[in-house]
Amino acid sequence: MQGSSAVLPPSCRLYALNPTQGSVHTPNTALVCASPLTSLANMPRLNFSESVTMNLTLLRIPFFLIYVSLFGRWSKRANGRPLNRILNDETAYFVLAHLSVRQLQAVSGSTFAGYVKWTKQRKISQVVDDLENDTRLMWVGPRETEHVVLYCHGGGFVGPLSDFQVEFWYRMQQTLLKSSGMKLGVALLQYSTYPASFPTQLNQLLSAVQHIMSMGVPASKICFAGDSAGGNVVLQLVGHILHPSSLVAPQSPSPTQLSGFAGICLISPWTLPADVREVDDSFDLVPSNCLGLWRDTYLSTMPESHYPYVEPDVASQGWFDGLENIARRILITAGRNEVLCASIIRLSTAMEKAHRDVRLDVQDGGVHCDAMFDIGAKSTTPHPVEKRVADWLTETFKLFV
Repeated sequence: MQGSSAVLPPSCRLYALNPTQGSVHTPNTALVCASPLTSLANMPRLNFSESVTMNLTLLRIPFFLIYVSLFGRWSKRANGRPLNRILNDETAYFVLAHLSVRQLQAVSGSTFAGYVKWTKQRKISQVVDDLENDTRLMWVGPRETEHVVLYCHGGGFVGPLSDFQVEFWYRMQQTLLKSSGMKLGVALLQYSTYPASFPTQLNQLLSAVQHIMSMGVPASKICFAGDSAGGNVVLQLVGHILHPSSLVAPQSPSPTQLSGFAGICLISPWTLPADVREVDDSFDLVPSNCLGLWRDTYLSTMPESHYPYVEPDVASQGWFDGLENIARRILITAGRNEVLCASIIRLSTAMEKAHRDVRLDVQDGGVHCDAMFDIGAKSTTPHPVEKRVADWLTETFKLFV
């Protein structure tokens, strides 16, 4: 297999796919698992009222952009950023503040569509593994297995993967290859969003872990990564390993089998803090009320006894005891100006009590998932958080050569 010594499960059927034509091509292209699934997103059917209000909001965007172009530089959210980033952040805030969960899903598309869009932009073949629990893994480039990052995207358990999130990890691959010659495989988890709730995403992540380890990749070569809600999915896994949940599918890997991983990287992790609506969002691109709504939506079908898996603030003392057995190193990043900053610092403090190598990186002036939204605004300059994550990954994987 191109750039990989992976051993694939016999259930995977392999085809060569030309990313520009979307059809079977020559055997020189990357191999792809045949995928009967087309989309795991729950695309809602909007009623008349929802459609009208959504379209009215979308029609306002061009006029809003003109206003921001003229006066946006003086807003708190601008914070000295270039105009394209100001437009990007202000538009994100505007849309999130005005659309409901169902409306957001109606206009956002699916995770697989975001991945396909990125592969077409980069003219890179799609490499996809269909898994159990109605999920799949999508690889950034070839299926490299020397070192693997298993990534869970953000989106408030409402939105799908975006092309700029994929681009962040593609740039990470290129940085590590150029700086240290390290071949990094990045597997993107396509997990279910609203109305799916806990433990759906956890079951899907467990399926992905089992799949990657069945390819012969040892735990010491695997790093978990997640931004925002994706970071929460990783925290669910940590909680399940330390405190096995009775709600998890019985066929999932046993928690006792899940230890000795290389690391955990959490970028602006969302810990569903109860006080989020009270936090000033003048500088951030995600509205406080929006985060509060998504929190309430995700928790609405969960038994209260399982809240600690998704909301560490309500966990008992010592919830993370035993964390050192799960992963050797942990990196947590946050933006000083993001709504979730205080809750992320609380998370880091709780983890530090149970682990000797927890690093917290708080970027002055930064907002939620700042490095990724920089890429979304078409910035080609490496972001400080992007550099920090690259250095940390290089250090982490080199410890286990």
